[in-house]
Parts: sequence; C-alpha cells; structure tokens
Amino acid sequence: AAVCPLPRTCIKMASLMAKSSVMVRPASVSRRSVVVKASASRTLWLPDSKAPAHLNGTLPGDAGFDPLGLGQDPARLKWYAEAEKTNGRWAMMAVAGILGQELLGVPTKWYEAGAAEYDLPVIAQLPIFFLVSGFLETKRYIGFKETGTSGFINSFPFDPVGLNSPKHAVNEVK
Repeated sequence: AAVCPLPRTCIKMASLMAKSSVMVRPASVSRRSVVVKASASRTLWLPDSKAPAHLNGTLPGDAGFDPLGLGQDPARLKWYAEAEKTNGRWAMMAVAGILGQELLGVPTKWYEAGAAEYDLPVIAQLPIFFLVSGFLETKRYIGFKETGTSGFINSFPFDPVGLNSPKHAVNEVK
C-alpha cells in the first residue's frame, strides 16, 4: 500500500474514483470540552458544601451555616431567627442614631460617650439598665412563646409601619 504524501488530495482523488462520487471532508477532531457542574438550588456559605438537614432553605437568609448544630431543635431555630432579626434591628437603629448625631452636630461624639461625666455615675446606671432591659426581654420572650413572633411590650408582632411581609423578611437579613 502506497502512502499518500498529501492526505487531503488523496482523499479527494479516491472519492472521485469511487462508484458513488461523494466529496468527503476528513474528519476533524473537536478540541472543545464541556464542563457540567451541579450546583445547589440556593447559595451556601461555603461553595460545594452540603447544608445540614435542619437548614432546608425555608428561613430568610438561610445559607446552610450551622457548624455547631445549634438549630437542630425547630423551636430554638425559630427563636434564633427572631433573635437575629431583633439584633439586626437594634444595629440599624444604632447606625441611624450615629448618623443623626453627626447631622445634628451634637458636641459629644458617640465613641466618646463613655468617657463623659454624667450626674449619675455609670456604675449606678447599670442596675437601672438591667432592670429595664430584663423586663423588656422577658415581655418579648413571653410574647414570642404565645405568638411565635417578636414584639414590643404587648404588641406582637411589632410592626408600626406595616413592613411585616415575606419579601421584607428576606431583605431584612441580607
């Protein structure tokens, strides 16, 4: 068998001499590759990780992070979710207070408030703080046990401006 020095030319010649003359192009090898990656149906805190069974994506902001398994009890998980929203609301109020103080030009800066002298020393303010916040937290916990939502004093859920919706719940924890 003779070896053809020009393979394309030989293929064309062979196709012309064949009974059914059909022009054939030499098969080209495709260098393309396709990578298929299966992904979770939601964004997880660590890519390519698996969320614990008790974190099924039903809570707003659930990214599957619970390395200590603290949310395995459904009642506690609901309490933790409400507590997280409450903490976030306090943080938002603190930022609003800091910005408001700057805009109003209050002479004492927020980061210097602890060093300022007051009529009542800080050590005497602590028992008052513990009594008031203890009362409010106890009322909040009792209201949560009765209604399943956070509130303030006897208003459960506490929603003075009507923002209690699933859409706002997701945006609140982002």
